[in-house]
Amino acid sequence: DNDKWVTIPYSFNRGIVHRGDLPHLSAPIECIGTHEKSTVDEEGDYASRVIVGFNVFGHDVGARIAKAPEHSKPFRRKVRLYRSTINASTIVKKSVGGKSCQSGMDFSQLRKNKGLTKLLVLAKREKVKEELRRDQEQLTGRIWRRILSHHGQDMPLLRAAEFIEEFGRPNDSLDRAWPKSIDVHVHLHHMLLSKNSAQDMAQQQRGRIHNLFQDNDGLAGPPGTWYRIKVVENGDESLSGGLIPISTSLDIVECN
Repeated sequence: DNDKWVTIPYSFNRGIVHRGDLPHLSAPIECIGTHEKSTVDEEGDYASRVIVGFNVFGHDVGARIAKAPEHSKPFRRKVRLYRSTINASTIVKKSVGGKSCQSGMDFSQLRKNKGLTKLLVLAKREKVKEELRRDQEQLTGRIWRRILSHHGQDMPLLRAAEFIEEFGRPNDSLDRAWPKSIDVHVHLHHMLLSKNSAQDMAQQQRGRIHNLFQDNDGLAGPPGTWYRIKVVENGDESLSGGLIPISTSLDIVECN
């Protein structure tokens, strides 16, 4: 109903704030600039009009929105997937009133729609990759919190086997839960191989596998200190061949 739309005319430096779940649009620009001097720059050209839009989300949905911000590649991919699904849906007639409605789509239609099939495969692949990234980040954090909390105690150094046993599931388990023992072993090995610098880690927002950690909670010392895991026994040569031996003792060293 056009009568319910609220039209706000353009004005220089005007800001408009409204709820994002309400229908909204920017009307077509009919003209840019007038013959008034205030709209003409020093070279005599009419000033251009720039309209900037900001989408603001609350903490309740912000984390989900961040995975596919509006107009980003993941967002456009989801839009294409949605449109392909709608276009491929079958139209059936209701028995009452003769009205049509969307009935969804069956598997045979999905197989015939190569574009949609490809999008679904890509979407599944991206989901698996995102889940793996999330699980790797969580495992990295758990390993770091374990070794930071252990540091400074009057106890023997932690061995690689203890991380593998504590955080890994049995390798012969039938479920697909991650990580299994071999996954923890490989993950820990790659952490020790990582060569991230403190500057690199400070600049990147997320790191899946890295041997550098900022102890903001002060688990091992003053809050904010950067640490690196070091191999205490078996020497660094243990990293040049296969995976680190599970008997390898590990400790942390402060990074300047």
